[in-house]
Amino acid sequence: MPEVRLVSSSDEHLADLAPGFRKDDYRAAILSKLEWQGGFAERFRANAFMRGGDFLHVKAANKTTMRTLAMAARIHRKYPCPTYAIAGNHDMSNNDPTTVPGQPLGVLLESHVFNLLKEQTFEDGSMKVRVVGVEYTTDLDVDGLQTLVKKKDENYTVAFVHALAAMAPEEKIQSFFHERVFDYRDLVFEGCPDVYIFGHYHKDQGIVDHLGVKFVNLGAISRGALTFENLERKPKIASLKFNSQGVSVEEHVVPHADAANVFDLELKKKLESERKSLNEFIAQFRANAAMASDDGLDVRVQELDKYPEDLRNLALELLEAAEAGVDE
Repeated sequence: MPEVRLVSSSDEHLADLAPGFRKDDYRAAILSKLEWQGGFAERFRANAFMRGGDFLHVKAANKTTMRTLAMAARIHRKYPCPTYAIAGNHDMSNNDPTTVPGQPLGVLLESHVFNLLKEQTFEDGSMKVRVVGVEYTTDLDVDGLQTLVKKKDENYTVAFVHALAAMAPEEKIQSFFHERVFDYRDLVFEGCPDVYIFGHYHKDQGIVDHLGVKFVNLGAISRGALTFENLERKPKIASLKFNSQGVSVEEHVVPHADAANVFDLELKKKLESERKSLNEFIAQFRANAAMASDDGLDVRVQELDKYPEDLRNLALELLEAAEAGVDE
């Protein structure tokens, strides 16, 4: 039976130095995951391996050594299938896709370790699967994604997008650092792709089937930041099979070290204590504000002019929170 097999991974964030509160050999940990992925692709008999952006972590081109790129290239040259990649925001400078050729990802593309994923068709006998890559861009909108329509001569269409997306995102997370979070429900339309694969959002949101369209959003391979989620989250990749019976998508956990071995948990405890102190401070601040007159708050705002801008902005946020507490 004709069949096309693909493997996807995103947000590897390879770097020379450990980000956040990692205490292990971060580069070696990511490279080990890349090596395992190559072995998985061989066992799965993949036609292609697809990377969904942010393969590198540091945006400054001169902060990633040639040694690191060489190690990544050596691993990928052993892959049993070609590797395709789209650019994420960490793979470019100033969120500008035109800068990619001068970035480390550009080196991997120019050397043909990676192939740029724009529009690639994979075939096996009568089975034809087209994959469209959508790199990171600040002006991507729903209308832009709705131009990704299925062609008459293909069996399946896949959209691989580096953008924030979720199923019915709550109002409080419909934007994240001024970036829109796409709602899966807006991406199901007549002639839409059969599968959407998203990178960029590090949170594991699993595999969702909505009205027959599959959304694959497994989060980041890396666990660079010491967050509560990363203490529990397991890095995953997806395998996809396309044949006459339909589309099959499965998630697979990538071998990784326990959080206790890679994160400074003592520092985590310290941060928890500091957060508790901050919450207590805000509560006291609101209580004091409730006893103060509106004029008293205005005077406090005026007094902030003598402080640096970053501290002034933080204080203003606290004041606004205090006023909101009074209004409530």
